[in-house]
Amino acid sequence: MGVDVTKATKGEIKAFDERAWHGENIEHYGKPVEWVEKKFVFKATENGKIIGAIKGKFEVGVIYINTLIVDKSKRRQGVGRQLIERVEKFGKQLHAHKIFLFTMEEWKASQFYKSLGYRKTGNLPKHYLKKNFVIYSKLI
Repeated sequence: MGVDVTKATKGEIKAFDERAWHGENIEHYGKPVEWVEKKFVFKATENGKIIGAIKGKFEVGVIYINTLIVDKSKRRQGVGRQLIERVEKFGKQLHAHKIFLFTMEEWKASQFYKSLGYRKTGNLPKHYLKKNFVIYSKLI
């Protein structure tokens, strides 16, 4: 019996995923789980110009922040804090219980996240470009 592994689309495997994961969810979580994903993008503007943005997703009670960037000339003015607060509000509206993200520990961003109540909860050694990253999490 030869098995072929080929590229697929989400649509092609949707029925298989639902069927296969149903049993796994019951085994692991004790109940069926609706694994809903909602992506988000928020921007900060000043005089109509974008000065910051944050992107990520909500998935089964958890918010993942993929990217947060603020224009260099607008840093240390509360823009990043406002973007994070907006995502926390979004998470609470969806009944999320946790937010997480990862960054390089040496970056200034680490101190920023700590100042907002995020705690280091993991390490990602030799991650992007073989650099060491850390995971920060916050219960909301």
